[in-house]
Amino acid sequence: MQKFVITARVGSLKGCTWVISDGDKIVVGRDPSCNIVVDDPLVSRQHCELYVDNRGIFVRDLGSSNSTFVNGTPIRERRLSLGDDIGVGNVVLSVGVLLEKDENRKVSEFGRSSATKPLRIGVPVFIDSVPQDIFESGKPRTAGELAELFSLARTLSQLDSKNELIAQLFSFIDKKFQPDLRCLVQFTVGKEEVEVIPKEANSILSSSYVQRILSEVRYHPKGVLLPERYLGKSGDTIIRNTLVAPIALGRDVYGVLIVVGETPKHFYDENDVETLLAIAHTISPYLRAVERIEQLEWENQRLLSGSMDFDPLIGNSKVIQKIRMLARDCAHSDLSVLILGETGTGKELVARLIHSLSHRASKPMVVVNCAAIPDELFESELFGYEKGAFTGAHGSKKGLMEEADGSTLFLDEIGDLSLPHQARLLRAIETGSFRKVGSTLDMKVNVRVISATNKDLAKEVNEGRFRKDLYHRLNAFVIYIPPLRERKEDIPPLAGHFLKKLRERIPVKAVGFSEEAIKWLINQPWGGNVRELRNKVERAAVLAKGEIIMREDFESEEEDVSHENFPTLEELQKNHILEALKRAGGNVVRASELLGIGKSTLYRKIAEYGIDIYRLL
Repeated sequence: MQKFVITARVGSLKGCTWVISDGDKIVVGRDPSCNIVVDDPLVSRQHCELYVDNRGIFVRDLGSSNSTFVNGTPIRERRLSLGDDIGVGNVVLSVGVLLEKDENRKVSEFGRSSATKPLRIGVPVFIDSVPQDIFESGKPRTAGELAELFSLARTLSQLDSKNELIAQLFSFIDKKFQPDLRCLVQFTVGKEEVEVIPKEANSILSSSYVQRILSEVRYHPKGVLLPERYLGKSGDTIIRNTLVAPIALGRDVYGVLIVVGETPKHFYDENDVETLLAIAHTISPYLRAVERIEQLEWENQRLLSGSMDFDPLIGNSKVIQKIRMLARDCAHSDLSVLILGETGTGKELVARLIHSLSHRASKPMVVVNCAAIPDELFESELFGYEKGAFTGAHGSKKGLMEEADGSTLFLDEIGDLSLPHQARLLRAIETGSFRKVGSTLDMKVNVRVISATNKDLAKEVNEGRFRKDLYHRLNAFVIYIPPLRERKEDIPPLAGHFLKKLRERIPVKAVGFSEEAIKWLINQPWGGNVRELRNKVERAAVLAKGEIIMREDFESEEEDVSHENFPTLEELQKNHILEALKRAGGNVVRASELLGIGKSTLYRKIAEYGIDIYRLL
């Protein structure tokens, strides 16, 4: 005769056992007449029954209000296997087998025969799941657990503060697990460093096992059970079980929940990992939502206070909406940002948006135009200099990097920086320190770097014109702004915005555009992008005779600038140099002074344009 042992593993009856054999029937319910009485309002008077026949052991639901669960799935009737969990209210019953040779053993010695994986000290047990749903195994085992998760979700939905949400989460975990330690480890995009909440739980990171598991779970999310052995204060051997459950939304892993229990008070198993997975799955959207709410409140406060002293990022296209979202996301970190796009697309505008939404917004952003500073002056401009460092250094001067301490340094046209200056800049960014020209002491600063260029930096790196290490240091976040011709739906709102800003500065009659004018604007190639659009709108508004800007107001501008004899920039520069040489009587030094450039630069231009000085005399 085959006999089975039923063990209560979870809930108010934990530790109790019952033996059932062929022809026996055990009724579970709230009614005192039941064989197993479960005092729980979620349990029906006669909830379910277990019975044994020649085929094996079965469980049958007796029409309960809140279902009977087998391994987390509600059932009507199911044949049971060894190790199966039966969830009834707050109780989990486990099925084992009683062999003839074990008849004399205490029934309380029997537990699950195959419900858990064999545990080895120091070897983590991973709860595998498919990538599309990392919480597939994190199912509630009982109606009670389902009700608890629903109650948790309902409570979290009423909170709009991250601190309140985490406090509520920890309260739930404390009640559920009664752990020796619990914490939330939050990851930061692009950084290996993590934030432990609360900070007092930082000791959890002292375990090399835990550090390796965090690195694994961060990129391959799964639940983990880690048993470790160590000696307690009294010299007794203690088993510490660490549960790890990733908090993820879609493919993004926000962080992990960690629960630690030590024997003899606790001994967690993989079912506890599944419970923690279900909790992590429940809280993940709420945690992301409250962060978004707090972020939007911060942005609204900045807008209402008038702190954003620059034009907003205008446009309704999907790409502009994505750029706004990327700017918000990277604003709250100190990672470097690289903004790519053609001239005139608004790279500095995006940089100012990122800065204004960051915690550094109380200080002004410092702008460095790398293309406009002569090579010989770049180091002193960026790092500053001490008195007497060179001829004309009559006093000490702050560099732009020192001015940006505690703020944001915007390096515009970074692709035009020479290789030697790239090396100096890389060291300053990596170490956060630099040395003024003429100084023997290093200066430490806290600067967030945002850079921009209209060049293809990856191509520049391949061709040896830009340092590979600096490129990778600058592009923790990359934001690409497409040219205006690729997002034409943004042209009407941009035109309207530029007209509105012009009317705030000067009195013009124009208040809007004709339909033909808008169509004309949309169909232009816009080689100069948004900057060109702004110039054309402002000029047409000044030329407009009435309140509506007509297509002809733009066409008249085309006629003015498109005649055949319009000189090139190279021709203008050559003629200007010729005029200076004539006035200086062919004296290169005097001509260079008139032009405001160095003598060597003028000699190079003379050779470049093939100018014969002797013919000028």
